[in-house]
Amino acid sequence: MKYHNITTNGRLLTVLFSLLFLSQTMWAAIRMPRLFSDGMVLQRGMEVPVWGWSEPGQTVSVCLLPAEGKAKKKHVTYTATADATGKWQLRLPAMHPTGPLALQVSSGEVKVVINDVWVGDVWLCSGQSNIDTNIERVYPQYPEEIDHDSTTRVRLFKVENEAVLSGPNSHLLSSGWKTLSKKNAWRFSALGYFLGKQMEAKTGVVQGVIQCSWGGTPIESWIPRDSVARFDKMMADEALFYEDADMREAAKEANKLAADRWNKLLNQLDPGMSGIWTAPDFDDSQWERANQYRLPVGRLNGSFWMRQHIRIDATHAGQEALLLLGTLVDADFTYINGKLVGQTGYQYPPRRYNIPKGLLHEGDNVITVRFVNHGAAPQFVEEKPYLIRWNDNTTLPIGPEWLVHQGVSMPNQPSMPTGFQNMAAAAYNGMLFPLAPYAVAGMVWYQGESNTGRAKIYEAQLRSLMQDWRQQFQQPTLPFVIVQLANFMAPSPMPQETGWAELRESQRRAALSDPRAELAVAIDLGEANDIHPLRKRELAERVALAFDKLVFGKRVSLSPQPLSAETASDSTIVVTFDQPVTATQGFEITDATGPFRNVPCEADGSQVIIHGRGTRLRYAWKNNPIEADCRAKGSLLPATPFEISVTPPQALQSANRNGGTRSR
Repeated sequence: MKYHNITTNGRLLTVLFSLLFLSQTMWAAIRMPRLFSDGMVLQRGMEVPVWGWSEPGQTVSVCLLPAEGKAKKKHVTYTATADATGKWQLRLPAMHPTGPLALQVSSGEVKVVINDVWVGDVWLCSGQSNIDTNIERVYPQYPEEIDHDSTTRVRLFKVENEAVLSGPNSHLLSSGWKTLSKKNAWRFSALGYFLGKQMEAKTGVVQGVIQCSWGGTPIESWIPRDSVARFDKMMADEALFYEDADMREAAKEANKLAADRWNKLLNQLDPGMSGIWTAPDFDDSQWERANQYRLPVGRLNGSFWMRQHIRIDATHAGQEALLLLGTLVDADFTYINGKLVGQTGYQYPPRRYNIPKGLLHEGDNVITVRFVNHGAAPQFVEEKPYLIRWNDNTTLPIGPEWLVHQGVSMPNQPSMPTGFQNMAAAAYNGMLFPLAPYAVAGMVWYQGESNTGRAKIYEAQLRSLMQDWRQQFQQPTLPFVIVQLANFMAPSPMPQETGWAELRESQRRAALSDPRAELAVAIDLGEANDIHPLRKRELAERVALAFDKLVFGKRVSLSPQPLSAETASDSTIVVTFDQPVTATQGFEITDATGPFRNVPCEADGSQVIIHGRGTRLRYAWKNNPIEADCRAKGSLLPATPFEISVTPPQALQSANRNGGTRSR
C-alpha cells in the first residue's frame, strides 16, 4: 500500500515527524478494512462492495488502474459520500478475471493505492478446529506436495482470533494477504489451502481463501445474539453479563493468578522436580513398569512421571533428530537426557519435538515425560507414531513399556469463565461481521463438534446462520458447503444413540432444505483416535466438487442421498437413492416401540434392499460407523448418514416430508 501527494523538506528529524503526522492525517481521512490491502483478490462476476471510513460528509473516489508498468487504459471512477459516522460504501461493477491491478482510493488531497490486486474467486472457510487444523499439522500426510508448493495465484488471508461481546466490530485482526507457499501456509487452514489450489487448477483464475475460524467454538458464537436468544435465551443473556470490559479483564486476571499459584505450588510439591527425575543418571530402578496404553493411574489433578531408556548406536549419536510422541492427554513436558526438548499445553496437538545436535549419545539415553493433568487420566493415544527419526529417514521405535511414578496430586484449579469466544455472538462480532460485505463466491462451514450435546436444535441454528450471513454479506443466494462431521471415536458393532450422529443428520437436513447449500460428506475420512483427521486434501476435493455444482452449475454427482424408504413386502424395505450405489451393511431399522437393530442388505442399481420390517430406518448412525459401506457406484463417494421414515406403498409422500433429498 502506497501513499501519494506527500512532500517533506528539511532535515531528517523534520521529515520523520512530518511523515508520522501525515500518516495519521491520512488514516483519519481514509481508513479501510484490513481486507483491502496489497495482494488482495476481488470476486469476479458480481458487484464488489468497497467500503471504509473518512471524515463525515467527505467524498471518496475509487478506481481500478493497471499495475505500474502496464499500458494505461481509460478507467472509470466511482464515488461515495461518508455518512454522519464517517462510513462510506460503493460497489464496483462485475468484472472478468484479470490482474495485476492497483486499487486507488482518494479523498481531497489524500490518495491511498493498494497494489497487486487480482480479480478471481474468493472463498471463506469458517467453523471450529477442523478449519483451524493447519498445514503444520497435516504436513506428514503430504510432505512432498507441501515442500514444493509455491504460487502467487492462490492468496491466503487469515482472520486472527478476537472475541467481542459488546456488539458487532468494525475492524478485524490480520497480517494481510499472503501468496501460497509452505512458509506462508504453515499456520493456515489445511482445508482452505487445498481448496484454493484445487479451485485454481479447475478454473485457471487467481483464488483468494479467507480463514475465519476458532477451535472449540460452538455455533452460537458465530450468529448474532438475538438469533442465539431464539434458541437459548440464557446463553444470550450470559453474554450480556460479560459485555463489560472490566468484568472480562478481572476474570482473566483472576484466572491468571490462580493458574500461576497452582503451577507454582505444583512445582514446589512435585517430588520429581525436587528429586530431579529428569536426570539421565537418576536411579529409577524401583519405579513400576507399565504399558503406555494401560497406565496404573486414573483421572488426575497434578503430575505423573514416565521414563524410558533407549540405546543409540554410534552412527546416530550426536545427530539432530525428531522425536514423535504421538498424541498425549493432557499437557506434557518432555526431556531427553535431562534437557527439555518440548512441551504442549493440551491434548490435541501431535507431539513432534526436535532433538538438537549433540544431545543423543552412544549407548543409554533417557526419555522422561512429565504429564500435568487437570482432571483427565494421563494417556498415550493409540495408533499414533512413537519413534525417533533422523535426517537420513532411519527410525528408532519408542516401545510401549515405561517406568512410571506418581508425581503429586493437587486440588482443582479455581477458575472463572473466560472462554469468551464460546459465548453468544463472540466470534460473529469480532471476526465474521467485520468481513462483510466483502464479495465471495462461496462459504465453507465445518463446525459442530462443540454442539453434539444439543444436536436436535442444530438444524434450525445452521439455517439461521446461513440466513444471517447472507444478509450481512448482501448476497441473498450466497452458496454454502456444509462439511458433515467425520467419523470419530471407538467403533461399535451395535446401534448407538449418539449426539454425533444426530448432529450429522441436522447438518444433512439443513443442507437439504436450502437450494443454495450442499453437503460434503466426510464419514470415511475421520480417525477413531483423533478429532482432527489429517486427510484435508481429500476433503477439499469434495468441497470443490460441491462448489462445481453450486457456483459453476456443473452437472456433478455428490455423495448419495436417500430419496425414500418404502415397505416392499412383509420382509423387505426398499431404500431409493439419487444415483446407483453399492452397499452390504450399515443399515438399521426399528418399529414404533423397540430399539434399532442391524439388518442385512444388498444393492440393486439406485436401490438398497433391506431385509427386515420397521417404521424408521437409518444408515451409518454411529460415532464411527466403519462398517457402513454404501457408496456411489461411479465416484465411490460415501453415502451420507441419515435417518428417515419407512412408508407403506400407498402412503408414500413427497421425499421432502420424509427426510429424503431434493431432486438432483
